[in-house]
Amino acid sequence: MKTYRDEGGKPDVQEDENDPRSINYRRILVRPRIRWKKLLLFFVYLFLLEGSVLFLLAQCGWKKGWLIACAAALALIYGAFRLEFILVGMIRLYQRFAPEPLRDRCRFEPSCSQYMLLAIEKYGVREGVKKGTDRLRRCNVTGGGYDWP
Repeated sequence: MKTYRDEGGKPDVQEDENDPRSINYRRILVRPRIRWKKLLLFFVYLFLLEGSVLFLLAQCGWKKGWLIACAAALALIYGAFRLEFILVGMIRLYQRFAPEPLRDRCRFEPSCSQYMLLAIEKYGVREGVKKGTDRLRRCNVTGGGYDWP
């Protein structure tokens, strides 16, 4: 490992492949398994819930505009109850299918997407998303280091 000194005389990590601040750091990317059955069941439940409610409301004589509004409201309510599942699923889809150069740009350890998952798990949806977006704002190629939620 070569260490260079900046203008102030402090060591400047440049070539250590084990340090996330280094320009030579290579992260081992984990591609998570997607639970396709669970994802499919989420949408089937949503479809069945909305379909049955809309069918009953249509039988009661509700107009088409009110049925559409009711369907949107049901989807939002169901999504609010399952928000953690939705967010974690979206992050895992990103981790699974995002190209390697895009995912390897983060100079923090753990990566920003993994940090968001850990923060949601530790603090809950509201605070975890807040901490995760703050981390995304701090993320850049020149900074970095170890940063745990």
